[in-house]
Amino acid sequence: MSGADRVADRRRRFIAAGLELMGTKGIPATTLRGVAEQAGLAARYFAESFPTIEDLHIAVFDEIVAELEERGLAAIADTDGGPRARSRAALGALADLLLTDARKGRVVLIESGSSPVLGPRRLAEAQRFAGIVAGLNESGSELRPLDLQLAAQFVIGGVGETLTAVLVGAITVDRDDLIDMLNDLLFAALRGVRTTAGAVRTG
Repeated sequence: MSGADRVADRRRRFIAAGLELMGTKGIPATTLRGVAEQAGLAARYFAESFPTIEDLHIAVFDEIVAELEERGLAAIADTDGGPRARSRAALGALADLLLTDARKGRVVLIESGSSPVLGPRRLAEAQRFAGIVAGLNESGSELRPLDLQLAAQFVIGGVGETLTAVLVGAITVDRDDLIDMLNDLLFAALRGVRTTAGAVRTG
């Protein structure tokens, strides 16, 4: 194994350790010393990949988000049918990742909200995913882009809070029932925006 390969391997091990600690004990407990111990590496190797512990927090979050996007877009591409079918596929991919691996769910849905470093990143990613959701709405051409974006942002926030409730056990629901309900609410919100926008224009 070359020197570059060893550095890359240590980086992967630090990220895996960061996910384990952030996803089970929380961000405050994810320290440099703790991550090094979890990874089975000397703490001196940490700086070769991450300037600070916050940079590791960001790397863990970004890796989960990249996986979410990859799975969501793949689900959309693999689905025949209209916007509702594609939206349901994307929501299913999102829920499956965050609820099946509770560590990833906790990092994205819970820990990122209380982190001054991850908070702005979480908001930016929510806005980006809202844009993807808005793009699935084939009948949104009669809406102002801002109206559609606001509705999509509202839905993404609701999806996140609902998944959080399921993740922590506050709500017990069948997986398919959950996805169906989220998808129905998404399109109900978009229909509501069309109705409101039409009333404003004609009023």
